[in-house]
Amino acid sequence: MATQGISSVEVMIELRKLRYLIAAAEAGSFSRAARNLNIKQSTLSRHILGIEQRLGMTLFDRRTRGATLTTNGRIYLRTAQLIVTEFEELNGWVRATQKGETGRLAVGFYTSFSAGNLRATVAEFSERFPGVTVRGFERNRDKLLAGIESGLLDIIIIIGERPYPGIESRSLWSERHLVVMPEGHPLASYESIYWQDLVGERFLLTERDPGPETRNLLLGKLGSPGYMPEIDMDDVGRDTVISSIALGDRLAIFAESSAGIQVPGVLFREIHEANGHSRIGYSGYWRDDNQNPILRRFLDFVATRYSLPSGSRPRTAQISGREPS
Repeated sequence: MATQGISSVEVMIELRKLRYLIAAAEAGSFSRAARNLNIKQSTLSRHILGIEQRLGMTLFDRRTRGATLTTNGRIYLRTAQLIVTEFEELNGWVRATQKGETGRLAVGFYTSFSAGNLRATVAEFSERFPGVTVRGFERNRDKLLAGIESGLLDIIIIIGERPYPGIESRSLWSERHLVVMPEGHPLASYESIYWQDLVGERFLLTERDPGPETRNLLLGKLGSPGYMPEIDMDDVGRDTVISSIALGDRLAIFAESSAGIQVPGVLFREIHEANGHSRIGYSGYWRDDNQNPILRRFLDFVATRYSLPSGSRPRTAQISGREPS
């Protein structure tokens, strides 16, 4: 059965309706929102009613004075605001690209930009090539991959090496693992901290990237028959995790790029292994059909900066889009 496509006109109409809904909710009144939008109140009311009829739910309580959202309306509003914001960001990126200005690179990441190799690399690249505009996008792994596949991002830089279909990848650099602890923690006085020193500790990680990968790391490094490390996973950002460490008896694990986040009462300590510092690798991923010459310039720059083999061939995935188990 053929799938009927949605035209750009239909998309614009739907976005306009979402903007009407958002305006009504923010103004607290259909009439005030209509004046702000310079349209008739009947037009705004008709479009909002159309949304409700299509959804099969009531978004505004019309028994009260003004525009009062129902419970479903508040939930839908948050989604509508996200859609409109993302679309405006997308349009802004497209307009900037269509100006014909050369030298733009869209870089996606989920690591900290407060310190570390990503920050240093982008800063040096921008200094070396002042005619290039580098735009950074911090998203989770799924959104970064979607950005690569859609062409909105030129390259994403994430932890580890995982193959994806139609996407080339290359190891870029590595960073040291750091344990984050309260300044009064007994380990703070250790000259060197090894993974085995962390056995018996309780950890706090973010559910967001790279929290799941860090959890797997801890299970691999500390887990043993009869013992599993105690790991709390919260839906909070990196800064909140680090701030929370100062308040209790938990530790966190991050790459050294997070050391630029300075929080009173918190210490960062390097983790060692038998052969030196414990490190985590970062890789770059990009579409194999990306023709942006700035991407090639950036990859060459990184290879030179980190003394990567100039003849190293990028890897191209040939498996399904699911992450390997």
